Amino acid sequence: MKGIMLKDLYENFYIKKNLASYIFGILFVGFGIIFIHTDFAFALYTMFLSVIFGSALLEASYEQDEKANFGKLQITFPLTKAEIVLSKYLLALISTGICVLISLVYALVNVYLWDLVTLTEALTVWGLSICVSLVFTSVVYIFYFLLGKKVGMIIYVVTAGILGGLYGSSSMLFGIDSYTSVDMTVLCFLLPASAVIFALSCLLSIQIYKKKYS
Repeated sequence: MKGIMLKDLYENFYIKKNLASYIFGILFVGFGIIFIHTDFAFALYTMFLSVIFGSALLEASYEQDEKANFGKLQITFPLTKAEIVLSKYLLALISTGICVLISLVYALVNVYLWDLVTLTEALTVWGLSICVSLVFTSVVYIFYFLLGKKVGMIIYVVTAGILGGLYGSSSMLFGIDSYTSVDMTVLCFLLPASAVIFALSCLLSIQIYKKKYS
């Protein structure tokens, strides 16, 4: 599985156009983080940093696999089909974890450096970002394995747009407090629930992959 994960990392960060996309995205978000200090921007960047970047690794690798018809070659490796899919999900989990840690640092900066939110509010939004990231990745990955790169990418963009629209409209209607004041007991339920959804997504993708290459 390590070899599959390294291959995916290579395709994401060594191929110039893919690396350029990441650099552009990081610079775009980075300028927003540096120059825009509002409670709306705080929740937006904290929640969507891990959502967008954490689940992006499959898109580039799936594109290269389809171009080279690598799927048929991949199943000849000394790995089960389940292990091939699991390697994709493990890499997504690692990527999401890194983004979540960066989001935590950003959230703490808003607490202790910019004095924009309280620690409780920051951790609440950060906890929600973990839930949203896991569920978003779960949904998008299923469509990638089921329908391929082109449709999967459309689902990725549409789903991200819907999430952004829901965030913007709910913030305008109910205020940013609708996120920062979420009860901790609710969050304690959402976190394991999102982890279960991620695990179920992986199991479903394994079955899709097995049927696709049976």
